[in-house]
Amino acid sequence: MNIDWQYIQNNFDWLGHIAEALCIAAVVTALGLVFFKRRTALIIGLAFASGYFHGREKRDFEVSVHMHPPHLEAYEMWKWSWDQATDFWPVAILMFALLLLAVRYKSASTSDLNGHPQPPQERLVGHRNAL
Repeated sequence: MNIDWQYIQNNFDWLGHIAEALCIAAVVTALGLVFFKRRTALIIGLAFASGYFHGREKRDFEVSVHMHPPHLEAYEMWKWSWDQATDFWPVAILMFALLLLAVRYKSASTSDLNGHPQPPQERLVGHRNAL
């Protein structure tokens, strides 16, 4: 079987960047689990992966046009080449969608970090001790 790598590079390069971003997010999330709850670590991992790709494609643009510091014009993403745009935007859209899901997801768990059940919270609305 002869694989046409040039065809894959020309037409599916964006898919490789998505896979790379998901791997970066997974690694940062795993590291974040040492310090944060699962949901927070996931949000940090996804945000890091998105920021990483923005910085990488911005730097790619700066190099391709021989831009001199401070590189502020590189934030004008409409000047990026088609390859740079298709490397960044699919990753950005996917990371944003996953971030929205992670932020909107409410854990159904009623246990604390050690797995012990927590008592139900009492509502203080209308109570004399309510804030």
